Amino acid sequence: MDVISLILLVFLAYSNSVRAKLKGKKPLLWAFITVGAYFAAFIFGGMLVIFNFCKDTINFSQFSSLDPKSKQAVQDQMQAALTANPLHVLTIYLAGFGGYLLVRYIIDRTPDKKKPEVHWMDKMGEQ
Repeated sequence: MDVISLILLVFLAYSNSVRAKLKGKKPLLWAFITVGAYFAAFIFGGMLVIFNFCKDTINFSQFSSLDPKSKQAVQDQMQAALTANPLHVLTIYLAGFGGYLLVRYIIDRTPDKKKPEVHWMDKMGEQ
């Protein structure tokens, strides 16, 4: 990961931690959940791109051999396939952003912390 994506990830985790704090949840826990969901979705997006969009340029049968040179050749093919088209990299980063959005949705769907109820008789003298 480069520095810009790391700064973006810190900002997204902070954003979700603030939302969680407003809901009465533990902000640090939700920041870690955001980072985990970002990386999980990032990996899922990478697998999606490699196995669906780059399958014609990568020879996956070389993974079955025990020769380290053939595994290095597959890694080089993957890197070349991902850098050849910038939309592949963008798709992977957008999948990671989707992980953040999923956690944000879960936080927004949790109920707010309960406010103490005030009986109508207690409000009688406040006019």
